[in-house]
Amino acid sequence: KGGIFPPFLLKRKKMFDSKNKQEKYIIVSQAITFFLLAILVLTAVSFKNQLFNELGYLHSIVMFLVMLPLIVFVRYFSVYHNNVVLEILVNTFFFTVSAIFLVYTGDPSFKILLIMPIILIALKYGTRYSIPTSLFSLAVLFYVSFKNGFSTIDGDIMYAIIFILVAWLLGNMRDTENEIRIKLERLANYDGLTDLYNHRSFQYIMDSELDKAKEQKGIVSLILLDIDYFKVYNDSFGHLKGDFVLKQVAAIIDLCNPPTGYCARYGGAEFALVLPKMGIEYSKTVAENIRKTIEETVFPGMEVLPKGKLTVSIGLAEYPVMANTKEKLIQKADEALYKAKFISKNKVEAYYSVFDELSLVLADEEKDIFNSIRTLTMIINAKDKYTYGHSERTMELASRFADKINMSKASTTLMIYSSLLHDIGKIEIARDILNKPAKLNGDEWEILKCHPQWGAEIIRPLKPFEGIAEIVHYHHENYDGSGYPQGLKGILIPYGARVLRIIDSFDAITTNRPYKPGMNKEQAIEELAKFSGIHYDPVIFEQFAEMILNYDFYTAEHDADDN
Repeated sequence: KGGIFPPFLLKRKKMFDSKNKQEKYIIVSQAITFFLLAILVLTAVSFKNQLFNELGYLHSIVMFLVMLPLIVFVRYFSVYHNNVVLEILVNTFFFTVSAIFLVYTGDPSFKILLIMPIILIALKYGTRYSIPTSLFSLAVLFYVSFKNGFSTIDGDIMYAIIFILVAWLLGNMRDTENEIRIKLERLANYDGLTDLYNHRSFQYIMDSELDKAKEQKGIVSLILLDIDYFKVYNDSFGHLKGDFVLKQVAAIIDLCNPPTGYCARYGGAEFALVLPKMGIEYSKTVAENIRKTIEETVFPGMEVLPKGKLTVSIGLAEYPVMANTKEKLIQKADEALYKAKFISKNKVEAYYSVFDELSLVLADEEKDIFNSIRTLTMIINAKDKYTYGHSERTMELASRFADKINMSKASTTLMIYSSLLHDIGKIEIARDILNKPAKLNGDEWEILKCHPQWGAEIIRPLKPFEGIAEIVHYHHENYDGSGYPQGLKGILIPYGARVLRIIDSFDAITTNRPYKPGMNKEQAIEELAKFSGIHYDPVIFEQFAEMILNYDFYTAEHDADDN
């Protein structure tokens, strides 16, 4: 897309500066050329002969003063714009002027000046243009020799041989260097396996396109894509077959990529698409096309995968609506991808922040407290990856359950927010307890049991979140009164807390943990049914079980970190 090496890659000077060095060589050669030409002109002017009579002394000086800056300017312009036609015009003018002064001086030593255009063209364009330039130079050489009566024909033949040799030698050196540079640049800018841009180039593309979007007040969409269960495929067939799949997936992504878009291999089984001047809705169409095409493509051995086919999860984000920096844009797209993988896989998910929506209902004086809660949630994510994924999944389940029972909009919102924040009190719990690979001892268990109360205390200062704080506080109460922190029983437990109690338990036992593999949804419902009326409200549990058993919900019987 857009040529082998887009301009923003060629402008990078950190790794490859050979082109810049070549331009320096050309500039030096030009300086030498113009110095020799100046000597030739001044020498011709100093001859008080036919030149004086025909052109006049003053005209000669004017010609010199006008001609030299003109050639310098045109030469400089042509170097930096790769304009071959301009180069031909400059050389034609150069040879014409040189021929005039060489004829009038009659000094054979200045004929070496005719080799300079050959050197310049060979250094810049290689043999394709250096050989024709040398032939043109030979024509000028023999014209001057003819005008001088072939008095130096032996030397002119030697010059001719040197001109052709220099054109061939320097031209081939330039061609070889160009081939090597192109190969090295491709190795540096493209992924060797998939032939897409590599991660380094992806970062350059992002910088370049976001700078353009900032200047032009435009938009840029970012798509991050990850192959589902790729670790399962690699473990089953080995890395060679895995590489074959990566190539095929990359080819599909490149095929579905819009003409103005850029696609790159972001990591192991992850890919990225940068879509300048495209909004989130158009990006969804592109992403859905990629997802569907990959899902419908037959890959060898895909029957070993959990769903019997190869699928991808995709996350989207848009600049500047969702993020105003490169780092934030990548983070938002990554969060959307993470959500897509945890919810069901084989899904396209645009970035959506519950926190952004929550902040809209707060008064200005409450936003500082809320930002602190957001920060605490990020800290929990860093401390315990399970907590973040668990909160995202319970939020999704709460939303689906609210739809099933036709819960009011206000109650649905309350359930969604409570599900996201119900474990925020774990910020007070040490990392080694949260991530312990075995069952907790008595003291550790008592500490963990404090997190509902701690979470409620963190949330309660925000007046619009009073209902959320209540659900968070009591989401570990049991229907028979055996729960914590206060041992509430039956309908004394807030309705939202009774719903969250079931959803929380369901996600916990269907997710792989270091000390215990997750159950599938049928096993999980069967296990939870043993505690219906004991831990769980029996009416709510029956509604929840019906929803789960009739909904193709992804449970974590396969570890979410499958790459």
